[in-house]
Amino acid sequence: MPHAESATTKPAPQGDSDKTIPSLAGQVILITGGTGGLGAASAVQLARGGPARIYVSGRRESAAATVIDTMRAALPTSSTSTTDVRFLRCDLADLASVCAAADEVLARDARLDVLLANAGVAAVPPARTSDGYEVHFGTNHVGHALLVRKLLPLLQAASGRVVFVTSFGYRGAWGIPFASIKPQEGAAATEGKQQQQQKSQEWTVPVVSRWTRYAESKLANILYARELAERYPEVASVSVTPGFVATGMTEGMGLWDRAMVRAGSHLFSGRRGIVSAEDGARNQVWAATVDRGALATGGLYDPVGVLAAEKSLMGPARDRELGRRLWDWTEGELKGWL
Repeated sequence: MPHAESATTKPAPQGDSDKTIPSLAGQVILITGGTGGLGAASAVQLARGGPARIYVSGRRESAAATVIDTMRAALPTSSTSTTDVRFLRCDLADLASVCAAADEVLARDARLDVLLANAGVAAVPPARTSDGYEVHFGTNHVGHALLVRKLLPLLQAASGRVVFVTSFGYRGAWGIPFASIKPQEGAAATEGKQQQQQKSQEWTVPVVSRWTRYAESKLANILYARELAERYPEVASVSVTPGFVATGMTEGMGLWDRAMVRAGSHLFSGRRGIVSAEDGARNQVWAATVDRGALATGGLYDPVGVLAAEKSLMGPARDRELGRRLWDWTEGELKGWL
């Protein structure tokens, strides 16, 4: 989904991807959710740069077969025998699975040049992850945060970059309800129980509620990208919006959810409207490949390569204290996994 149109940098060119992907020789790239939609489109475009290795992560290896074949066909002739394209099993809604995936990369590689945090869920019914987190926040934020933190040494070794795929939908969040993201126990749960009651009331309006939960997770992506950039300046960290994209995620939605997506595309995307996955992937591919000196680390980019001005961000996305609180909360949640 698109973000605000105010910008402080010139938009990147939107030409043929074959001509705009620079050489990625020697680089190691990891794309979460790389088996379909935006992730698969990004993987194919990035393969054209001929990196040393590309991981496409997902929950089922069978879902990766087609995109891996397409990626191999997209490799430049000079890289067809040297680029390693492989599936990485990773369920972001299960932190044990995230750790196992990170450990596999750590055991194989000494560097990681690009971590494209692309995977996510949107507007799904109320549910919890394997570790008890609200499903949108647990998948879209907590799982990615653990993967980033586990792989940080490799990112630092490569002076790499992390690209978080967010959404214009973050504007539907008024903040982050920390106490109700994961159920609490004992006397300290009073505030959490109160917010849980509020959440239960919200969930009686399912369409509104699930988009609110999604919005909170997308707000977290923006805030976490900024906090990561401030704490680890040797690693470039940005968030990007792809626009309104026609993928399996949106096509599988119910009537009311699809109507909300279409309404949003008319209101906020101007002439772009709803775009294909290949077109929607351009912004994150740009952020993954543009010269690092051209990136405003910590920033939010609209399609394609347009840095959103601070004043164009909705209030919670400008809230530095909220960002610090999110970082501290996340570190506390991940402590037992690092």
